[in-house]
Amino acid sequence: MCFFALYLLAAKITSVYAENDTFLALPEYSADAVVLMDANTGLVLYEDEARTEMYPASITKIMTALIVLEQTTDLEERIEFSDESVWGIPRNSSHIYMDVGETLSIREALYALMLESANEVSVELATHIAGSEDEFADLMNRRAVSLGAFDTYFVNASGLPARGHVTTAYDMALIMREAIRNPIFVEIISSRRFDIPPTERQSETRHLLNTNRQIHPGVHYNEAVIGGKTGWTTAAGNTLVSYAAKDERHLIVTVLKGDGAAAFTDTTALLDYGFALPLETVTIFDASTYTASVPVIQEVNGSDTEIGRVLLAPEKDLQYELPLDWSPSWLRYELSVPETLAPPVAAGEAVGRVTVYVQDIRVDEIVLTAQEDVLAYSPVVQDMADEGEAADVGVSLAEEAAIAPYERFAFFSGRLAFLNNEYVLTLIVPLALSGLALVFSGLAAVTRNRRRLRKLLKARKARFERYPHYRYK
Repeated sequence: MCFFALYLLAAKITSVYAENDTFLALPEYSADAVVLMDANTGLVLYEDEARTEMYPASITKIMTALIVLEQTTDLEERIEFSDESVWGIPRNSSHIYMDVGETLSIREALYALMLESANEVSVELATHIAGSEDEFADLMNRRAVSLGAFDTYFVNASGLPARGHVTTAYDMALIMREAIRNPIFVEIISSRRFDIPPTERQSETRHLLNTNRQIHPGVHYNEAVIGGKTGWTTAAGNTLVSYAAKDERHLIVTVLKGDGAAAFTDTTALLDYGFALPLETVTIFDASTYTASVPVIQEVNGSDTEIGRVLLAPEKDLQYELPLDWSPSWLRYELSVPETLAPPVAAGEAVGRVTVYVQDIRVDEIVLTAQEDVLAYSPVVQDMADEGEAADVGVSLAEEAAIAPYERFAFFSGRLAFLNNEYVLTLIVPLALSGLALVFSGLAAVTRNRRRLRKLLKARKARFERYPHYRYK
């Protein structure tokens, strides 16, 4: 019954496909894979090859920064660069010329990681947090799974080319969505520049410049973009994950396998589409269409017996903002209700729940509550021989008075227990009933012919009086 109710619910929820006089053109882009996601809800507003595995390049560092921020309590703690982190990366890859034995605070290292995409910094941060880059990659992969990024696998913390180091546009949007929950991360990616003061091995200030052209004045500047992360390798092409906000709407765009600076124009086209996309408020869970009941089971005389059923009802409706062209196939419901309940059950008690998903994103959980009380079944037991024991089990005088008529009935019914016998029921009882039927028939006949009988008896009496000797024949 519960699953049938959910089917009816899904069938009833339909879109209010409003007439839209202005046609919204689809975004134009050159990248191989893109996704446009609502950062508040996780709803995918537009996608193309969003679940196809590709190389991420340096957008990998979004996950690296997320893990470091989650694992660090003191951002001013200093880390010392080892020979492995400094010389273990290709010298023609992105770096900030760190030297062996040189130190940075974790905060400074994060700015170098996200603004200049410094690869030696990613290696040193990974080693500091997990002991080795391999162990850190294991942390990254477990965190990706926890976010639902099931098509992502990280081999290193930098995004440098490695066999099996892959992700998808959708997964990177999920990772960015989690990262922007941290205000320090948002502060870092939104910074146009950052200065690292002189260190033990460097007498000059390092001036870090954000590689994301969307936040710098120029051709690719976009005032809605808060920040993001760029990436590039020969195998991955240009990759970019951006976070933008406008008029209370927060969006994330992922571009994979882009073509040079076109990654920025692709992002702008997708953001323009997302901010212009009309949304409608839809009731995705209607409590009035849901009905379900659960049996209440109690052990009575050694066997499980259903003593009642509890009607369940949701606590509330659920509304959600969806695009005008949304489909009911986006909605999914998971019902969690016990097969049976044990008494007592109180009205208003939380019994189960319905979890609501939109595009496999968990939106909310609706609590199901009992609509009536179901008390435990309590057969009356009283020892007539000992009133003291009755008092011990909590039977009051008022309760005794209430149950007295039932006890008298039980007393007489016990005296008639001999009738519950096969021979009595099949032989004696039918004969007795037949005899009673004959008696009643005879009485009815006498009553019906009483006048005739009276005349007959009177005439016979007169004849005997006239001829008395007839009596002695």
